[in-house]
Amino acid sequence: MAIGLMGNRARVDILRRLSMLGPSTIGRLQAAVDISRPSLNRHLDFLAEAGLVQTDPPAGMRHGKDVVYMVQSSRVRELTQEYISYVEGL
Repeated sequence: MAIGLMGNRARVDILRRLSMLGPSTIGRLQAAVDISRPSLNRHLDFLAEAGLVQTDPPAGMRHGKDVVYMVQSSRVRELTQEYISYVEGL
């Protein structure tokens, strides 16, 4: 999982921008990153499945509402440590 995240520049950029912006809609986030909306949606879905991003309202309860994305900092730190351990061969 850590390699899939850290090895993808777009996902790292999305997490960084979302951390800087705070809770954001996809429109606000798209204005901050140079990624097409379909690609941004795919990356956000991956990040949400990995527990790195939380959505409000949660998937399955949206019914046309704007979705707000938030970084789950504790999970990002956990995967970052996994990546460092992998690189160091631990």
